[in-house]
Amino acid sequence: MRRLRAERGLSQEALAHECGINRTYLSGVERAERNVSLDNIARIARGLKVKPWMLLDDSSGAQ
Repeated sequence: MRRLRAERGLSQEALAHECGINRTYLSGVERAERNVSLDNIARIARGLKVKPWMLLDDSSGAQ
């Protein structure tokens, strides 16, 4: 998620605003400190303009 956000030139605050979720929640999700619901995965994916499965794909090897 962090890589996709950075590629789009978005701050956490800007992405959170785009998704309609709290910035501190988004930050916790990005750092894998919070569990995320499927609804919020869909919201974040829409904000990043990607398919939700892309947020769940770990084939890139990024942690």
